[in-house]
Amino acid sequence: MRTAIYARYSSNLQDPRSIEDQVRICQERADREGWTISGVFTDYAISGAVRDRPGLNQLLAHVRGGHTDQVMAEALDRLSRHQGDMSWIYDHVCHAGARIFTLSEGEVAELHIGWVGTQASIFRKNNADKIRRGLSGRVAEGRAAGNIVYGYRKIHRLDSKGEPERGLREPDPEQAAIVRRIIAEYLADDSPLTIARRLNAEGIPSPSGGTWAVSMINGDAKRGNGILCNQIYAGVLVYNRTTMSRDPDTRKRVAQVNPPEKWQRQPVPDLAIVDAETWARVQARKAGTRGLPIVRLKRARKLLSGMVRCGRCGGPMTIRENSSWGCANARTKGTCSNKRKVANEMLQRRVFAGLRTELLSPAAVDRAVARYTAKRKQLVAEAEQLDQRQSKRAAELDKQITNLVTAVASGGDIPELVNALRTARTERAQIDGDRREREAEQMIVMIPAIAQAYRTAVEDVAAVLEGHEQEYAKAQRTLRSLIDHVVVTPASTPRGVEIALVSRLENVIALATGEPANTERTEISLKMVAEEGFTRKT
Repeated sequence: MRTAIYARYSSNLQDPRSIEDQVRICQERADREGWTISGVFTDYAISGAVRDRPGLNQLLAHVRGGHTDQVMAEALDRLSRHQGDMSWIYDHVCHAGARIFTLSEGEVAELHIGWVGTQASIFRKNNADKIRRGLSGRVAEGRAAGNIVYGYRKIHRLDSKGEPERGLREPDPEQAAIVRRIIAEYLADDSPLTIARRLNAEGIPSPSGGTWAVSMINGDAKRGNGILCNQIYAGVLVYNRTTMSRDPDTRKRVAQVNPPEKWQRQPVPDLAIVDAETWARVQARKAGTRGLPIVRLKRARKLLSGMVRCGRCGGPMTIRENSSWGCANARTKGTCSNKRKVANEMLQRRVFAGLRTELLSPAAVDRAVARYTAKRKQLVAEAEQLDQRQSKRAAELDKQITNLVTAVASGGDIPELVNALRTARTERAQIDGDRREREAEQMIVMIPAIAQAYRTAVEDVAAVLEGHEQEYAKAQRTLRSLIDHVVVTPASTPRGVEIALVSRLENVIALATGEPANTERTEISLKMVAEEGFTRKT
């Protein structure tokens, strides 16, 4: 029996040799059973609550490709600790004609998925609760529960048993001086932006080791982080400010802010970098700036939001309250010299003019149609070749299945014959499935009206620019399928900018025919110089 081995361990704190041990004991079992190893798939330091794992993805692709008869692991919780994912993996493996076998549970059936999956989920929750209790106890002793906060360094010390003591911190003299400087400049009425720019100009590394941003200094009062909001600088250790949970769709860990009454506060006067009076003044000034409309107003999402880049540093450009786009790095970090601004209305108008002039020109549509037609011909030719190969293989399998059935019916009911018959039937069913999928694909016929269909779709964007807000969502999807990004670069003249558009011309035909959009970027750039119209970039 062809066997694929899967091994996983959860945390960077665990021993990586755990993977080797899991593979070794699975290999030993396979050797005893006479099973052939078709592949070994591993995931290092990835939680079993995460579905999107590189090793697991490769394993399932291996199974779907018909390259194995079973998946073997040390235990079911190595495959997943999430009950829904456990069932999902089981269904995919069984659909491919394979099975799951673990050293702990043996051959896995639906009962195992329900019972063991529930146990794994409960274990994961209980384990998280135990970790939180342990960290809470550490904080109660005046020790840090997490990573090292800027301004502090780790103390290395062993306890009476010779084990390292965790969570010990002390102020770092150099970083603590920067914290005091930031607080002093803030109390002297300098803004966080001014302070960040000054630190960057002097080449002082930020907490991340790179450049300073406003958010690193200003912080978030709800989360109690940043230089101006973290109470640790006043000698108070705060724990349980947030709770980490996994998004049920993406399975990514998301921090959710806990109400302040659930926060655990522990005085640690030895860790104070500024005195209580200074900290109170900082909070008083911050309280005076909260609630201002410019800070709290949520600006409406623009048609080009998330698509505009700075041509000088490559960073994102964001729109301000005056509806002008500017480089975010220049504004918040002072690390880019691009100070030019471009009005949102003008940028939208220029971008759409580029789309209409370039993408709606007869030559542009002819090029897209030609590429589309060539690609379709290539796919049809490849499908025909695959059909020929699979037809030949199907005939061989039909003959093989007939012979095996005859042999079993004649009394040759031995494991080798049964396994060979099952393998042949699985491969034969896969061939039929592939054929049905290809037959279900609609072959699109290019018609003369396709250019007009595309023009109609692009006019959806024009409707928004003309004030038809009810078409906004549809137009935004259309625009984002046609444009990869927009680059704004200062012009060589004292005023003005150059606007370069990188489009997805492959989606011209997809848009008109209703096909899925192409995910690959088409490197065709256009350049629009403000006040000079629209020309192709060379």
